[in-house]
Amino acid sequence: MSVGPSHPRCFVVGGALWVVPSGTGHDVDATRRSRAGTGLAADGRSSLVDAWTLTGGVTGGFFMGTVAGAVWHVRGLVDLVAFVISGAAVGAVLAIGTKRLFADFSEPGPGDAQSVATDRDLPAVRVPWDVANAAPNDASGDELALWSLRAERWRLARAAVEARALRVDADPDDGGAEAETEYRGAAADYEPVARLLGLPLPLPL
Repeated sequence: MSVGPSHPRCFVVGGALWVVPSGTGHDVDATRRSRAGTGLAADGRSSLVDAWTLTGGVTGGFFMGTVAGAVWHVRGLVDLVAFVISGAAVGAVLAIGTKRLFADFSEPGPGDAQSVATDRDLPAVRVPWDVANAAPNDASGDELALWSLRAERWRLARAAVEARALRVDADPDDGGAEAETEYRGAAADYEPVARLLGLPLPLPL
């Protein structure tokens, strides 16, 4: 009675278990690579091998080779090649870092939804470990995704209600009714999951 990375629709990245629902249109390997930072570009090539990487590698190799030969007067062919290779490696790494820096700070436009989905993390659902440990090993990926989403929704709603209850100066009209309504709806959806998996049942408000 447990599932893990050996499940055909699951993988682990960053210490978390993820499941890929069948409706995403992506396979598990591609999703795992995207979330591990080694995703495939749309044409199937590694996203690290692109114009940025090549330009950085060529520039770094040329620079180090020129400096080694003209400034440091390195004459041995093996030594020159070593300088060129090290310069190319450093240049490629710097280019990758620069590309990711620009990607992190750039805001996608209205027509960029597809590129964001392709170049960044592909869709997957994080599976809480207690859900994974309680789930039957023959559960489908879609079942795991549904159970995980309902469990997480209930926990977020519960945390919101509890956080608001701790506020001494909470205004009764300041979102309290909405938070309680969300909690009740989340609890109603989560209760069948809790009963099925043997997880703690949601408490009434």
